[in-house]
Amino acid sequence: MNPTWMRKHLNEHCGHVLLTLATLALPGGLVGATELGGSSYPVGVELGYGDMLPSGLYNLAYYSRSQAASLRGEAGQDLGWARYRLTADTISYRLQYVWDATLIGASAESALVLPFPSIDLEKQVASSLPDTSGTRFGLTDPLIVPLRLAWKGDGLNQSLALEVVVPLGAYDVNARVNTGRNYWQFAPAYALSYRPGADTTVGFKLRFGINSRNDATGYRSGNELTLEYSAGYKLTDAASFGLQGYFFRQTTDDELNGQPTSATNGRLIGSGIGNRGSANAIGPFVSYRISPHFVVTGKYQHDFDVRNRAEFNRFWLQTMLPF
Repeated sequence: MNPTWMRKHLNEHCGHVLLTLATLALPGGLVGATELGGSSYPVGVELGYGDMLPSGLYNLAYYSRSQAASLRGEAGQDLGWARYRLTADTISYRLQYVWDATLIGASAESALVLPFPSIDLEKQVASSLPDTSGTRFGLTDPLIVPLRLAWKGDGLNQSLALEVVVPLGAYDVNARVNTGRNYWQFAPAYALSYRPGADTTVGFKLRFGINSRNDATGYRSGNELTLEYSAGYKLTDAASFGLQGYFFRQTTDDELNGQPTSATNGRLIGSGIGNRGSANAIGPFVSYRISPHFVVTGKYQHDFDVRNRAEFNRFWLQTMLPF
């Protein structure tokens, strides 16, 4: 494989690598599957699966806008709340270091992601019940990648990683809106990128998130399996476009004090025992390399076939900073 082309390709995709974490910032209360709704991982943010940049220190910045206007139940039906609207605007910073060394034949990197969401929530289950709307801005739970290993091949790149979400975000068990979730998540991940030609890339990332218990509430969100995929095409040396999407499946029940949650215990509304969430999404992306160290990418994603979760539309703006 041409090393010059590979460096250009990695530079085009560095702004995609890992997390804006906007969906970490979902508010508290009766939302859907998993406590606080959403997930500790913003599935759908990545591109360039399996790739790794050349050794060095990299600074990346992200902006995302996530909007939801409906909540879906066990059968995908709108739960029909009196009021529900959620908007989360998030600015994130990622510090990424690719080590100048190899381990078992692989390149290695470590990373830290710091997201700062601003949340605006309108929420009222029924007109006869209290309005529990609110707003909040602050740090949400950071993500640490202690180690990611990547193996480069002739048209096929692969990687293995451990990702850890640390419960350091703002959290108050009595607050209407929280930016933190107050529990850990540990996630092994495998990713692959395949280039059948010089201008075409397809890839996927498989990730399994294991959630710990929220000690403030006795609630444990179910574990999460995600499969992200993408297909991209280089229009020019600087411009690329494509499609990407994901499948999200909650693999274990939500539990309250060791028992599966249900509509009868008041923790969730309109879903069955365990309240396992699922969602799919797809959308376009466009990437433009202004210089070898300054890349801008825009993406839009629309959720569909959503169950036990909020249904989102998301816009992402991602860039590698030129310093």
